[in-house]
Amino acid sequence: MSRVVVEATPRAGVFGWRRVGEAVPVWVRAVTVIALAGMAYCHLADVGMKFDEHVYYMAALFCCNIAASLLLIPAVALAGDTSGRGRLAWLAAGALALLTIAGFLWSRTVGFPQMADHIGQWDALGLASVGFELTVVATSVWVLGGRSRGYHSPRR
Repeated sequence: MSRVVVEATPRAGVFGWRRVGEAVPVWVRAVTVIALAGMAYCHLADVGMKFDEHVYYMAALFCCNIAASLLLIPAVALAGDTSGRGRLAWLAAGALALLTIAGFLWSRTVGFPQMADHIGQWDALGLASVGFELTVVATSVWVLGGRSRGYHSPRR
């Protein structure tokens, strides 16, 4: 059985209720695992081009993203609740996806060194990856946000 705690939320000092260690539904973990695998696939499909273009720092970042996505798959799959390591797995997955989206947007708007030709190039593979990443961010926020089944924030 979970215990109920009161936490301060950033919403104008309102206190919200949520369960600590609340179970994460299997379907949420499955959707997130599929999205992480999609992130890894999209970056794996594109990393060869980074090597061909001799943009080795970006190729290294892609390889790190692939490795992190693949390492987070079992972590999220086994994160049955939001306490301890489960919470860390969800935080890491959400942060990875959010940083990846930020990097993609930066590369297509402002640009990175040696990649000026990517500015304005909204390719299908990159947009598919953003779709997977948004899914990971959404599920992570939903899980970490306490989704409050049965417990609602007091209204003013």
